[in-house]
Amino acid sequence: MNARNLQKLKQLNPWHFVWISVIFSELITLGLSTLLGRLWWGRVSRETLITGVVDALVVPLIVATVVIYFIKRVIELRQINEQLQEANRRLIAIDRMKTDFVSVVSHELRTPITTIKAFAELLVIKPGMPEPQKVRLMSTINAETDRLTRLIADLLDLARIEGGAVPWRRERLLLADVIGDALSAMGPLFENKKLAVLPDLEPDLPVLMGDRDRIMQVLINILSNAVKFTPERGTIRVAARRDPAAHGWVLVEVSDTGRGIPPEDIGLIFEKFQRAGDHLTSTVEGTGLGLAISRQIIEHHGGRIWVTSAWGAGSTFSFTLPSEASLPAN
Repeated sequence: MNARNLQKLKQLNPWHFVWISVIFSELITLGLSTLLGRLWWGRVSRETLITGVVDALVVPLIVATVVIYFIKRVIELRQINEQLQEANRRLIAIDRMKTDFVSVVSHELRTPITTIKAFAELLVIKPGMPEPQKVRLMSTINAETDRLTRLIADLLDLARIEGGAVPWRRERLLLADVIGDALSAMGPLFENKKLAVLPDLEPDLPVLMGDRDRIMQVLINILSNAVKFTPERGTIRVAARRDPAAHGWVLVEVSDTGRGIPPEDIGLIFEKFQRAGDHLTSTVEGTGLGLAISRQIIEHHGGRIWVTSAWGAGSTFSFTLPSEASLPAN
């Protein structure tokens, strides 16, 4: 059998082999019956031969067709049942996520509101408290108000992105300039913790096409996390180069010498309200929405974002973006 015929056989439906087997087996039975009839009686009448053909071929084919039909229906029903079970599992997971979302949002909102209310009441009922104490309480109220504002802004931002209501800009970008502006904006935070920042940008990076402000937002989010989780006098490295795995793409990496991410949290780190550790008891400030927003932005640009980390050995957040040359022409 040549390769062409073998390929044709591979393309046959499994049920074709069932019908072929039935036909051949019944033809053999018919041939043997005819041969035996000739041996025993010397001849086989035309009526007997027609009856034998109908009995040997037509009836088994009808029966086989009916049986195969019901078997296929059973298989389809089983597949539909499995799909319904999978859809039910997804709905249960979505319902659980919704419950967790409401719980975390309630916690994140309640904490600053409780602090603001308590300290404002102290200022009202104790107008004669020492001035340094007043300043401290008012500073805390101001900080908690900023925290509340950031949370609401992030929630609205994420809702707009997921709902497709964000007006995305499309402009030519020099990635080195965007990274430089992000590092300048984060400068005071770097200095406050005495962090060493090491830019490592490949020269002559290709021009990108995208929303400058949004890509800047991604860099700020990642750098903010690096600052939060890196101890004083730690190191943050920001690298950008041509992606060796994809021609015409750019790879950006932000590495830190922080505590790292537990293995069980790596798969959840880009979900809403997820931070390394228990988000309800974590002492690290933040809404837990920055990386979820960053993923939406990068994926909108056609790129990919991920993290590699070892607990106690720092983390590296990476994302890719297509260059202008790699995008299809309009």
